Amino acid sequence: MAKGLKTGDLVLCKVGSFPPWPAVVYPQRLLRKDVYRKRRPNCVAVCFFNDPTYYWEQPHRLTTLESSVIETFLSQNGRGKSQQDLVEAYRQAQDFGSLNDFIVNRAMEEDRMDELKRGMGKEHIESGEDPFQSKDITKKVKSTPSPSSSASPTLKSRRKRLRDSEDGNIHEDSDEDKATRKAHYKRKQAHVDGHRDKNHGLDPSRKIEISLLFRRKLQKNLVQREDLPTDAEIAESHKMLSRILENLDNDPPYFDIEALRQSKLHKLLKVIVNDPDLEEFHPASKQILVNWSDYIAELKAEKALQEGQDIN
Repeated sequence: MAKGLKTGDLVLCKVGSFPPWPAVVYPQRLLRKDVYRKRRPNCVAVCFFNDPTYYWEQPHRLTTLESSVIETFLSQNGRGKSQQDLVEAYRQAQDFGSLNDFIVNRAMEEDRMDELKRGMGKEHIESGEDPFQSKDITKKVKSTPSPSSSASPTLKSRRKRLRDSEDGNIHEDSDEDKATRKAHYKRKQAHVDGHRDKNHGLDPSRKIEISLLFRRKLQKNLVQREDLPTDAEIAESHKMLSRILENLDNDPPYFDIEALRQSKLHKLLKVIVNDPDLEEFHPASKQILVNWSDYIAELKAEKALQEGQDIN
């Protein structure tokens, strides 16, 4: 039983016939509106790992998830072929770094980064808040439903059946949600973080910010490391490369020459392409580099000119 829960605490949450599932205690004030509306008296919100759903549960029904418990579970089940969804959830819990990163990554998956940033401002979300602190008190994020698509179809369908038997406590996609998401992904001019301002052009400073973020994340996940990337880091890297590919045909370009000049993202992709241990990332990286070939040539010319001026 978990006592004295704070936001950012890792817990095991038992729902219906499912095994206890790794989750993190989530700040109520940063929940999506559709999830917040389902809150229950004396319950805290938890967000499951390897699953797009949230759940409201009484603290005494949650079990603190210690690192030793995670290690034991993975050592006993990590190589088996059964319960792969649950095993991946434990792996993600093991890789849990900070609540701030978790919230940001979940917001990216839910396509609500702009909304989250409006609510957070420059605030860095630290663990340790009162999990009962509500939106009404803090006047923070005003969210819009936009469900994640990260969970496997099998797991999502099982969750949906369970929802029907548990008074809708678990959030699932409504028909309206699905239609909205489908329309969103069909938009040709998709923003790199899942949003595009319909009334204004893309903010150049945002292009550079996202390019730098992608550079740092990919470099940390794949290049600057002594051990092998985790499954979560591999999945995140594939997702980030896919985001770049989805935005190569934007007009005006999202990843333009200034974004590459500032971030040096193209240089990192060349490092990835030249690393035989990262072969699974080669096709996407090569395709991106081909698309950026004119920019890369222009940046090379700039560098050669600058070096010539330095010599003179």
